[in-house]
Amino acid sequence: MKAGRFFRLFVVTPVLGAPVALLSTMPAAAGIAEREPPSAELWIFVIGIAALSWVMACRRWWLPLTVWLPAALFISGLVADFADPVIGPAVREELGLAYIFQADLAGALMLVVPLMFANIRFGRKE
Repeated sequence: MKAGRFFRLFVVTPVLGAPVALLSTMPAAAGIAEREPPSAELWIFVIGIAALSWVMACRRWWLPLTVWLPAALFISGLVADFADPVIGPAVREELGLAYIFQADLAGALMLVVPLMFANIRFGRKE
């Protein structure tokens, strides 16, 4: 074994790889509240999805349904965090029940509004 190969294998690799390995095993410094979207951002999503659904429904009745799937996936991930036995109580403790109520209400509106606009336009289809 050459000296350069020995140096790279047993000295350089552990020195450079140790910080990466340690950072990947360290817990995140942020709290649970910093991982959840703020309630103002959720309401902006509701307004954006409603406006986008209305504009899409004016073009074709089925276009708001294309907004529904990404919104449903986003909301299911958010609600899954609240139902988790570890994350749920931490969110309730840090953010309070008012945040969970707002997130659930905003999520319900994100799911219902595209379907509502699609149904309205489908009913008026000529």
